[in-house]
Amino acid sequence: AALIWKRTAQGARDLMVELGVWGRHEDTALLRSGFPIRFLEEEERVSKEAENNTHDPDRILGLRKDLRNFKVYTIDGDSTLDIDDGISVEVLKSSDDKSNDTTDPDNSQRRYRYWIHIADVDRWAPRGSPLLKAAERRGTSLYLATSTLCMFPPNMSSGVMSLESYDDKHALSLGVELNTDGSIIPSSILVTPSMIQVDYRLSYDQVDEMLDEGVGYTEEWQIGAMLEAATKRRAHRVAHGSTEGMVPFPIPKGVVSAEYDEEKGDYDVSLKIETTHNSGANVTLEGEGDDPYASPVSSSQLIVTEMMIMAGEAIGKWHQAQTTQEITVSDGLAQLPNELKLPYRRQPAPDFKSREAESRHMDFLYAMNKRYPHAWYARRFFNSVQVSEDAGPHFGMGLECYVQWTSPIRRLTDLQVHAALKRYLRKKRINLLIQKGIPIPADIASMDVGCDITQLREYINTASEEKDNSITSSDKVKESLKFKTVDYIDYSSGLGMIFAARPIQSSSSSYWHLEYIRRLVDESIDEVMFESVVLGCVNQERCQYAIYVYALGLEHRYVSETGKLEEGKKLWLKVSSVNPKMGLLTFSLASKSGGIHAQPTSAPAA
Repeated sequence: AALIWKRTAQGARDLMVELGVWGRHEDTALLRSGFPIRFLEEEERVSKEAENNTHDPDRILGLRKDLRNFKVYTIDGDSTLDIDDGISVEVLKSSDDKSNDTTDPDNSQRRYRYWIHIADVDRWAPRGSPLLKAAERRGTSLYLATSTLCMFPPNMSSGVMSLESYDDKHALSLGVELNTDGSIIPSSILVTPSMIQVDYRLSYDQVDEMLDEGVGYTEEWQIGAMLEAATKRRAHRVAHGSTEGMVPFPIPKGVVSAEYDEEKGDYDVSLKIETTHNSGANVTLEGEGDDPYASPVSSSQLIVTEMMIMAGEAIGKWHQAQTTQEITVSDGLAQLPNELKLPYRRQPAPDFKSREAESRHMDFLYAMNKRYPHAWYARRFFNSVQVSEDAGPHFGMGLECYVQWTSPIRRLTDLQVHAALKRYLRKKRINLLIQKGIPIPADIASMDVGCDITQLREYINTASEEKDNSITSSDKVKESLKFKTVDYIDYSSGLGMIFAARPIQSSSSSYWHLEYIRRLVDESIDEVMFESVVLGCVNQERCQYAIYVYALGLEHRYVSETGKLEEGKKLWLKVSSVNPKMGLLTFSLASKSGGIHAQPTSAPAA
C-alpha cells in the first residue's frame, strides 16, 4: 500500500517487474503451470551418461535391421534441431522383373515400398531409466513464441536422438506398400528397429524448389515418388470423408515468433500466417480466391503430412493383424505372455441427420463461395477426439484407425508407444528362441520386456541341463511359472501432460500476437486498420460476431456498431484498444481512406 500499487493481479505483476524480479514480458501462465523451465543438474548428468549407454536389447536379440543402404531424407523447418522422422523409398521387383538395377524408377514392373523412419528414443531413454523420468516430468516439449522447452536435454534431443545427417542413427522403421487408390496393403506392413543413415537433411523450401526445378523427378526421383504417393493418400482420405474434403479452405493462422535482441534489450516480434499443414486438397487457387497474406500449402508439406498420417494408420493396421500370446505354454515349452495395447485416436463422424437445418446452412455457405465462414461454421459438427485401446475410425482423418507415434522426442505418449511396440517384438523373438531351444541372451533384462523373466530363465536352464521333459510339461509350467509385470505403460499419464501444456502454449501465442499489434499501433502515426471478414454470429442479442483479420491471421470477436452483419461481409476495422498483459483487444469501424494496412490488395473470397 505504501508503494501505491493496486491490489490486483495486474498491480502485483507491475510490482514484480518494477522490483526486477520479472521481466516486462514474463510468462506468468508458464510460471503458474509449474512446468519445468530448466533441467536439474541431476537430469543433465544422467543425460550425459545416457549418451554412452551401449545396452541395445534389439541388437542383442537380432531385431535391429541394417537399413543404411536406403537413401533417407529428413524434411523439416530451417531451425528444427530435434529431427525425429525420416522417409525413404525402396524399389521392389515383381516376379517377372529380371533386371539387376534397383535404382531405375522408370521400370513399370517394379513397385515401391515407402519407409518412415522414426528416431528410436527408447534406445537412449528406456523404460525405468533416469532419463525417461526427466521426460515424464514434462510429458511434452513446450513450444512458446520465445523459445522451445524440450522434453529431453539438448544433448539428447538435438544430439544422439536426432536423425542428423551422415551419422549412424537408431530408428524404429515402418515399411508399407500402397494400392493404386492410395489405400494401405495390410499384408505389406513391416515394423522393425533399425540402423539408418540420413543422406539429405532438407527444408520444406528446398524440397519445393527441387520439385519445381525437376530435380525431384530425376536425380532425386524418390522425392517425386513420395509426392505421388502422398497425393494418392490425400485423395484416398478425402474420399473417405476427411476434413480436407469437408473443409477444403481452412482458416489460416498467424504464428508469432519473439527473438530476444541483446543490444535492444527487448524482443523482436515477427508474424507469419500459415495455412494449416493438413489443409484442403493441397492446392492454391490463383486469382480472386487467393488470401494474399497466407502462405500457400506446399508439396513438401503434403509429403511430410501424408507420410506421417500413413505411418499412424499403418501401425494400427499392423497391430490388429498381430496375435496375442495369452497362454504361458506352447507345445510343452514355456512361453512369455505377449499382448500389445496401443492408444488409438478415434473421432466419431458428425451427426448431420439430427442437425439437418444447420447442415443445409453449411452447404449454403460453401455453395455461395463463403470459404472462411464455411470453415468456421463446419467446426460445430466435429466431435472431440477420444483415446482408446480399442481400434476405431477417425473421421477427421478419413482413416479406419490411427495411432500417434511419430514424435517420440517431443511427446511422451509417442515414446510410450515405441516402448510397447518394441517390447512386443522382443517377447515374440524370445518365444521363438525358446521354441528353437536357444537360451535367452544373458544381457536381456526383465525391464526390456516389461515382466520378470528370472523364473523363466531358471526353467529353461534346468530343462537344458537335465533334459527332463517333465520340467517343461504344460501342467507344471502353468502351475509354477508366474510372469509378474515389472513395468506398466500408462498412456493416460502422457496424455494428461500434453493436454495441460496446450493452454500454456496458447497463452504465449496470444500474448505475443497482441504485443505485435500493440507495437504496430504505437509505431504508427496513422490509424491502424485491417481488412476483416465476418465468420458468423456468436451472440445475436449483443450483435457479437466472430471475425477473421486477414493481415494478422487472427480470429477474434467484434461487437457490431451497425447492427446485424451477414456472414462473409468485408469490414475495415481499426484497433480501438490493445493490452497484451490483460489479454484485451477491441476493434471498431474504420475509414478505408487511411491506415497502414489500407493498401489495395485482392481480398480472398470470404
